[in-house]
Amino acid sequence: MDLSIVIPAYNEERSLARCLTRVRDFASARGLIYEILVVNDGSTDGTAELVRDCMGEQGDLQLLSNGYNRGKGYAVKQGVLAAQGDIILFMDADLSTPVEEWDRMQEWLEKGFPVVIGTRRTAGARIERHQPVLREWMGRVFTSLSRGFTGTSVSDFTCGFKTFSREAAREIFSRQTLDDWSFDTEILCIAGRRGFKIKEVPVRWSNAGGSRVHLLRDALSSFLGLLKVRFNILRRLYD
Repeated sequence: MDLSIVIPAYNEERSLARCLTRVRDFASARGLIYEILVVNDGSTDGTAELVRDCMGEQGDLQLLSNGYNRGKGYAVKQGVLAAQGDIILFMDADLSTPVEEWDRMQEWLEKGFPVVIGTRRTAGARIERHQPVLREWMGRVFTSLSRGFTGTSVSDFTCGFKTFSREAAREIFSRQTLDDWSFDTEILCIAGRRGFKIKEVPVRWSNAGGSRVHLLRDALSSFLGLLKVRFNILRRLYD
């Protein structure tokens, strides 16, 4: 299998059908042998039912479900470790980064980079619709703290568009311990400490609106996550 596409989903009934159609059309047009894994993370809307309906039309579609909301980090880990593709991509259901941006990743994967991630913060990136100013500022603060706490030199930890070779994915995600928003920092920290080269690729990105981020609560949770990552580094948990 060429490509596994992992989509974490929490109450994504309104956006998921469009996402699945777009992903299927993209992969089919490129002649890829692929699978799509939707991880329903305890949704209370019709997310699971929508995926089951689509499974009748798409034999390449799988549904993994959690009985309650475990967090985006847990959902992504669950999907990645279940994936069978030579390359594993995880992306957001709202298509904030269009699936077509994978074409930019492929070049670097073919050059031997085992971890290729999207970034909104280098030359060539295009933000079509910005987040509110406070959220953008908090994102930059989180990036600075992540770099300081982990020693990982990337410009954008939290862009939800990341690809891995299957070997790298197994080694990285099997060591992941965080389930919340700060998991992005942890997996990139693990990648670096396990010796996997990370390539950042500028991508298109658009704030989809309707965010489920609660600024104060999630800022505190993310900071605590960074402390846990730092503690894990000191314990040599990732080495």
